[in-house]
Amino acid sequence: MAWPCSHRCAQYRPRYGLEDGDQGELLIEDQGELLSMSGLPQTKPKEMLAALNPKDDGFAVDAVNMVLSQALHCSASDVHVQPREGGWEVLYRIDGVLSFAGILAGGGAGDPVARLMVLAGLPTYQNGTPMEGRLVWEGKQQADDERGGVAMRLGVFPTVHGPRGVVRILQVEGSHQRISLLGLDHHQEQVLAALCDPTSGLVLVSGPAGSGKTTTMYALLREIAANVPRRSVMTIEDPVETVVDSISQSELAPVTGLTLASALKSAVRQDSEVLLVSEIRDPDTAEAAVQASLTGHLIFSSLHSTDVASALRRLTQLGVPHHLVRSGVRAVINQRLLRKICESCRQGSGSTVASHAAQVSNPAATLTGQAEACPACAGTGYKGRFAIAQVVRFDSSDAVGEALADTLQAGDSVQRMRAAARERGAVDLHDIADAYIERGITDDAEVYRVLGKRADG
Repeated sequence: MAWPCSHRCAQYRPRYGLEDGDQGELLIEDQGELLSMSGLPQTKPKEMLAALNPKDDGFAVDAVNMVLSQALHCSASDVHVQPREGGWEVLYRIDGVLSFAGILAGGGAGDPVARLMVLAGLPTYQNGTPMEGRLVWEGKQQADDERGGVAMRLGVFPTVHGPRGVVRILQVEGSHQRISLLGLDHHQEQVLAALCDPTSGLVLVSGPAGSGKTTTMYALLREIAANVPRRSVMTIEDPVETVVDSISQSELAPVTGLTLASALKSAVRQDSEVLLVSEIRDPDTAEAAVQASLTGHLIFSSLHSTDVASALRRLTQLGVPHHLVRSGVRAVINQRLLRKICESCRQGSGSTVASHAAQVSNPAATLTGQAEACPACAGTGYKGRFAIAQVVRFDSSDAVGEALADTLQAGDSVQRMRAAARERGAVDLHDIADAYIERGITDDAEVYRVLGKRADG
């Protein structure tokens, strides 16, 4: 993949072992600014990382700058810097899939994970302890990129070869700000917008890690904050992922006793009307969230579960009585993110959406030859993601919600709850994904990767 460039800089030629007559372009990162020079034709990120000399005094700085620059250019959500016996393995999570980027050679005094720890304000002498910190990387992108520093979160974990660093690149302000930008269909947008109107109740967003739950909750809060008259909106997060000026956000500090449950109990006395709790993961938080939803507060929170039925069952497993679940929960949004077939590959192969829709068994498979040379998708055949969501309301207006609530209160199994919902006309995520396969937007392989095999019943 060729990488964009902004300046010519011959002083870096010796570091990369290049002769004056070499042609092509090579991107490097120095002091946060992208630099380019004549080099090998279309030098790849893997070769760029391998070319860094671990004996150089600035190795760790150059490595971190290059890795973060590449990650931002790829629109990666996470960066993994994993120590190995002879160096560090670098991987980027792009569109939800972990991709190998290259190897940083070891053997010198510089340590890229330690450099990340310094940027995040973490003590490097405690590298035997898991730690987390925030950093703002000030690296410049292309000349027309004016967004300034990019907020990131660093997690460090000890391994047998040294500390392992994972950087989460937090959502850039301006992307997915409102419900209309989530990529859902028009009907689902209207349903989500309607969930912003009530003055009480619990709205849960369910799904596995990386399914876009936080992004959806932020979009809902921005929708509420933009309405007139204003409402008092507060969040309790662990940690704060994106700062939104129009709402009051707080971050947990367990060492001071500020937990999700204790913070929620205090927040309801702050004249708050709308509250976001980042995740319900223990009985105390579950009880506090449901109680707040019954006392005139609109609560948004997330839950790790596979579908709507298992989300309701999870609440009861956390100790919330069946009747409180039925009266407190207003809606459950179950969602996933699917990759889109790369449009550059599609256009390069001379295909159309219609022709791909006719090959619903696996449209991307027909693009393999084209994708291998495609710079837009780095040869994956996919570029970008979109959300699919199943929204079930529990306000007596949704037959599916009523069926789920009845079977939950009767003590039925999750399988029976799903069957009852299907009998009332429930449309699950597989059904929704099938429509996108038929339109040629994604394919069977991607749906199977994200959703797995369709459950019976």
